[in-house]
Amino acid sequence: MVRALWSCALPAVLAGLLPLAACQRVPMNNENQEEEPEEESSGSGDVVVTEGAASDGDEGGFGPEFKCEPGDPTTCPEGQKCSALSTGGAQNKFQCVNDDGAVLPGDECTPSPFTGQDGCSSGAVCLVSDPDAMLGRCLQGCRNDADCDTAKCTQSPFTGTTFCAESCDPLGSSCPQGLVCRQANDRFVCGMAVEIDTGTNGHNCEGGSLRGCAENYACLAGALVPGCASGNCCTNTCDLAVGDAQCVSPSLCRPLFSEPAPGFEGVGACYVPTG
Repeated sequence: MVRALWSCALPAVLAGLLPLAACQRVPMNNENQEEEPEEESSGSGDVVVTEGAASDGDEGGFGPEFKCEPGDPTTCPEGQKCSALSTGGAQNKFQCVNDDGAVLPGDECTPSPFTGQDGCSSGAVCLVSDPDAMLGRCLQGCRNDADCDTAKCTQSPFTGTTFCAESCDPLGSSCPQGLVCRQANDRFVCGMAVEIDTGTNGHNCEGGSLRGCAENYACLAGALVPGCASGNCCTNTCDLAVGDAQCVSPSLCRPLFSEPAPGFEGVGACYVPTG
């Protein structure tokens, strides 16, 4: 089911990932967002892009559609729930289906992308964090960040489904099994890794999608990362309160986010400041 979504003929929105992944299984990633539009790395060390987010439109059949509101428990008639279906493409068509919900968000489940009968409670969707996995996890669906309380509305790279990704600490990750602590525009969130997300210090990454770095690493403009031979490279995160000893000279521990989310004011990255 899910594996059928992988193709080298995905829409142009994936073009930025091709230098990293060539013609391997490339994730679908709609980077449009209502509240926080994507921006490229600025060269200041402050990355302000997200891991993919919600959009109202159906761009080429891959953008989310909302015939029900996953963040509203009253969106469907009695006896039905809001779930995300696959109708010949990405699993991001939210609509009301018969309510078989008994599994709470965060618990294991069996994906059912064509019927929505995955056992998850209304608004949650059973999603895999590995395309080969048989079991998934019930994750709260979303249209935008407003549906997620303190989490971020993020898009699955495997199914295109928008879900609420909880914040995580890149200096001591505690994400649920199957999810990894990934860089977003103003924090780190428990997202999904793909095959290319293995880079460490000096390895190239994709600045628009923030793909290519291992868990807890940050993707910065290449000019800031010593030894970088591309436009963007990975570097390790650091605790601003601890200081430069966490970095390899000439890198220094400096702020990662220009406008950090609450609780992320002390998160930095190792790079050579330009100013």
